[in-house]
Amino acid sequence: MKQFIFLLTIIFCCSTTLIAQETEDQETLFGDFHINNSGGFIAPALRLSAINGDFASFLGGYGGWFVNKKFMIGAGGFGLVNNLPVAESDRIVPNLDLHYDMGYGGFMFEYVLNSDRILHLMGNFLVGGGSIEQDFEGKGDFKETRSGFFVFEPGAHLEVNVAPFFRVAGGITYRLVSGSDTMGIQDRDLSSMGLALSLKFGSFD
Repeated sequence: MKQFIFLLTIIFCCSTTLIAQETEDQETLFGDFHINNSGGFIAPALRLSAINGDFASFLGGYGGWFVNKKFMIGAGGFGLVNNLPVAESDRIVPNLDLHYDMGYGGFMFEYVLNSDRILHLMGNFLVGGGSIEQDFEGKGDFKETRSGFFVFEPGAHLEVNVAPFFRVAGGITYRLVSGSDTMGIQDRDLSSMGLALSLKFGSFD
């Protein structure tokens, strides 16, 4: 849960620096870079998937800079919010009802088709890292069970323009995890298809 709070703090800090930009031409080493429109948004988000065959709910969000009504670059993160029990044979402390604590985050990239239409398609992906460990509320941390991992999570979504400053998106994702080394759990257990819901607030011009 601490990783989840940390990731949300990062997202909040990034979102508060987003300011709508006026049309401008920027000269770069690779030539003129033309920005027709730009803005930014923050999006609380939910991921419903599975870990080791058990239902897993992740809460978090993402935000970033939205350019030319097509591209978004930013950051996001998610934390596991429901308790997933550790099998008795895998517990670091026998006879203690332990559960897994997991969070992940990283850079977010998004591409939107026909952004001005009420209903349109959107694709995105997150690339970054996270960690998982065995935990028991009120009994301290079992840091020796913690392991980090690489995560790549692409998704395909349908998005609805509800208001000029508000959009809702729903779709499917796939969380690919590599490099975890926590007792009782493996990469293939952490990798899963999922359902996604996002509520976007910001400037989309």
